[in-house]
Amino acid sequence: MSIVWFGTGVAAPGLPVAGYDHDLCVTAQRILVNDPDIPVRVQRGEGNGFHTIQMSVDEARRELVVAMTTGEMKDRGKASPTYVACKMVNRDRVNDQLDMQLDGPRHSCRDVNEHTYQLAWALLSDAARERYVAQGRTLLFADDTIVPTGGEWLPAAAASYISSSDNGAVVEVSAPSVQVPWNSSERGFFQGTHHCKLISLAAMRRWMTRAAVATDAPLLPAGKAACVAPSAMTARAGSCLFYFAPANAMFCTDFSGTGWSDTTARAECGKRHASRTALQAARNRYEGAGGIYSPEGCAARADAPAIAGTCVFHCNETDEVLWQVADGPNAMMNRACDLYIEGDR
Repeated sequence: MSIVWFGTGVAAPGLPVAGYDHDLCVTAQRILVNDPDIPVRVQRGEGNGFHTIQMSVDEARRELVVAMTTGEMKDRGKASPTYVACKMVNRDRVNDQLDMQLDGPRHSCRDVNEHTYQLAWALLSDAARERYVAQGRTLLFADDTIVPTGGEWLPAAAASYISSSDNGAVVEVSAPSVQVPWNSSERGFFQGTHHCKLISLAAMRRWMTRAAVATDAPLLPAGKAACVAPSAMTARAGSCLFYFAPANAMFCTDFSGTGWSDTTARAECGKRHASRTALQAARNRYEGAGGIYSPEGCAARADAPAIAGTCVFHCNETDEVLWQVADGPNAMMNRACDLYIEGDR
């Protein structure tokens, strides 16, 4: 095997190795904007909780705010991080909102993965390095795979962007990323973003010490089985009609998962915007004054768009939701969900 050395990474200062994966999105955000000292605040969520929290720039505190979730696997009986998903802001947005002049090389998710690889290599013992070089399969990093929309990036499995060649002797990682340019006039909450799904330090170390020397051990475990049907095709806890800015359209969502109640569904709907005008009144921020909640399902609502298809998110999870998709601009949603079901109901 050959060791490929990359350019010097930019570490988040003061982070101990033991906490590297816990704060990997801090390191990633600092690398992306090319400032190793800029303050970064982390929000954490799982499932729908991660889908709804957003990245931002806190102008009052002069902090960057990132959203983070971590995938895990059981490794020798203990939970171990495999990948980390980070919703982050780009440098253009930071420079505009904080009146800064950050410059220098443009960085990518690939740069973050390469930095993590370098750290994993540095942590190996001399004997482990010799074994990895002599017997291990080569791990390479390709350019990021740009996913068109955040809706498509959210369900994208990091393991699906790892390929092998030369009869498995070479494994190549491409980080799935979504990047939306900053519009300094509109300043939409979803603009000026740079999202990454990154390999954890724990997974890199596991690769270098064990998986790379095995014949077919993967860098990351395979994702969950494909969804074939939602847990329900009707609302268990009502529905929410709201304006979704990235698609510039109104959507109706049925709360179909077993974990939803009238209280939690109303609270979730309360984070949305009832119209494009409501979004503008909130200065294009993600958090709104509330969508339009109904105890009825979308199909029974007179105020909801006609249903042309159903986009299932968090399929068979307790927080499963059904985004009812209309014709026209909403058709792009069929690439974003765990399962897309054609036709109305």
